Amino acid sequence: NPNILGMGSNFVLDGIDLAGKRSMLGLPSFNQSFFFTPSISLTSNCVGETSNFSFSTNQTVLSATWNFGDGTTSNSINPNHTYPNAGTYNVSVSVVTAFGTGSNTRQITIYPKPTLTNSAVSLKQCDDNNDGFSAFNLSEANELVVASTTGLTFSYFETQLEAQSNSNPISNFTAYSNQTVSTDQVFVRVENANGCYRVATVNLIVSTTLIPSTFQRVFRECDAIISGSNTDGIATFDFSSATADIQALYPTGQLLDITYYKNLADALAEQNSITNTSNYTNTGYPNTQNIYVRVDSQLDNECLGLGHHITLIVEPIPIVQPMVIKHCDDNQDGIFGFDTTNLQSSLLNGLTNVIVSYTDQNGNSLTSPLPNPFITASQTITVNVKNNYGKQCDYNTTIQFVVDDFPQAFTISSSLTTMCDDEANPSLQNGSFPFNTSTFQSAILGSQTGMIVNYYDANNNPLPTPLPNPFITTQQNINVEVINPINTSCKATMTIPFVVNPVPDINLLGNELICSDNPNFTKIINAGLVDTSTINNYTYTWFLNNNLIPNQNQYSLTVNTEGIYTVEVENSLGCFSTRTITVAASNLAIIDSVVVNDLVGENSIVVLLSASSIGDYVYSLDNIYYQSSNIFSNVMPGIYTVYVKDVKGCGITPKEVSVLGIPKFFTPNGDGYNDYWNIDGVNQNFYTNSILQIFDRYGKLLKQISPTGQGWDGTFNSQNVPSDDYWYVIKLDDTRIVKGHFALKR
Repeated sequence: NPNILGMGSNFVLDGIDLAGKRSMLGLPSFNQSFFFTPSISLTSNCVGETSNFSFSTNQTVLSATWNFGDGTTSNSINPNHTYPNAGTYNVSVSVVTAFGTGSNTRQITIYPKPTLTNSAVSLKQCDDNNDGFSAFNLSEANELVVASTTGLTFSYFETQLEAQSNSNPISNFTAYSNQTVSTDQVFVRVENANGCYRVATVNLIVSTTLIPSTFQRVFRECDAIISGSNTDGIATFDFSSATADIQALYPTGQLLDITYYKNLADALAEQNSITNTSNYTNTGYPNTQNIYVRVDSQLDNECLGLGHHITLIVEPIPIVQPMVIKHCDDNQDGIFGFDTTNLQSSLLNGLTNVIVSYTDQNGNSLTSPLPNPFITASQTITVNVKNNYGKQCDYNTTIQFVVDDFPQAFTISSSLTTMCDDEANPSLQNGSFPFNTSTFQSAILGSQTGMIVNYYDANNNPLPTPLPNPFITTQQNINVEVINPINTSCKATMTIPFVVNPVPDINLLGNELICSDNPNFTKIINAGLVDTSTINNYTYTWFLNNNLIPNQNQYSLTVNTEGIYTVEVENSLGCFSTRTITVAASNLAIIDSVVVNDLVGENSIVVLLSASSIGDYVYSLDNIYYQSSNIFSNVMPGIYTVYVKDVKGCGITPKEVSVLGIPKFFTPNGDGYNDYWNIDGVNQNFYTNSILQIFDRYGKLLKQISPTGQGWDGTFNSQNVPSDDYWYVIKLDDTRIVKGHFALKR
């Protein structure tokens, strides 16, 4: 009913289901602040503690009525209330404002506080240095103030007010030192998961230790490999016997707890105690560790003794390194006298206060130090080094004496290392030679096996091993090492002297010519020295076609016979060079015939030589220009001399030839050019008896002339004949008859 103010209007929000539709019209807008639900808050949920109740609203409150659910009420706007019992309560409030009344109900839970078994307890600690101060582990009070610590948290404070307000807690509560001499008081706040707490008092009492400072026990052990190293100062100790000694310091039958700790902090805090005193390893405390003893009464946990009364000492192992002493056998007998002057000092490497003993490979004792020299074959002896104090920790090592084989390097025959620079290819005769080294390595080693052979050139550069074969080198000394790989200081050395002797410097090839048709024609050939001033430094041996020429041992040789002449030129080192001279024969050409093809379109001359003409020839028609061909083409008519020349110098053979030619016209006009007609190629030696007859076109004989005469002048009976073609019949000496015509032009 909207006409009733406040809650009486019975307003229902979303009271009508519109089935997904929208309402376009409805009640007019109204002030929602008329309707509110106050939110209830309280400050404490713990039993016995005063809790302040309040609610939230933005309106001016006229009055409020509270019901705390335990039968009590209040009309205060912000009341305080204390619940005497734990439990669940329904708290309600009704609030009246100028705009109406609002109310709310909240269910709250009041939780119990922790239950203390003792509200005041004492912690007793031994004074570790008799100054009245000691460190307390305040957490030891936890189990003294409650029956069970489960679900509880503990914090510690120097004042009760700080404990109640939970401010300035003690941070180092496991090692807290009393602030006043001998006694002090702190407070422990015990709080459960609901934040409810109680405070108990902890009295701190410092008492003097009853273990005399003179009571000390020292346990020694040798450094052990148990930790993975025998040089880290870690060992395993049994100091359980100390318990009986400590127990004996107190009255017989007194019930005591005797515990051991790695450090004072743990002893004061009674945490991390050592439980395995009969098998304890000093991990984290190498070489020396102080063990702290704590004695507590089993009756009231009173501290009766505290302090460092046990010392664990790890004695070092006198570790020495094994030694290997090698030497090369000086006389191949397998025995050597080793110098032991500095052996023991090198072995100990600074160790002192130790005892050293030696045993040979058969278990026999040796003197200490070892004799000098120590004469032995290869063997391994055992060395024991023992501390000369305490537990007399010791260490065994070995000294290996090794007598290594000293290799030998055998020489190479000089016949394999001295060579003449006489390669077949003269261009390779350059001061280097390809030596055959195929047997060198086996020769150097002899019967030795397993050795390393190294080669170095004259500049000490390493070479392949074995040497390459062939080994191409100039004259040089190659250094050789033969090394025992077991002991590389055992090496033998040698030198291979590669010697490359020079051969005589000559012109290796020569060519000469003789004319076989001239028995008086000779040539002088020689050995071809480049430096002729050294002729007397060599010996000479001559051969013709590989046959020795007797009694010919001079630098030069006169020859008139063709063939292959060789001469061996040898120096004083026994190295020689061979010169080869090819002496070829030639002769003057013998012309067998000359074939002339004339009276044709292109005249030619072919020169044919006799089979006895053995030279190389060239041909010419003017003794100036020569050609290699024996055929001359396109030769003009006329008289020629054919020249055949031996290109090797044995002479020239000439022969005269005629090439006939018939003019095709002439012009007898008295100008001195072509005024007469006659055949060409005729002289007193050729065609002198030939007959030439001239006819006109009608066959009338006009003139008969001689080829050696002036020729026809173009007249008949002293009268000029007209320009026309005229016919001829030529009867040659060689029986040829030639017919044709020519033109007369005026």
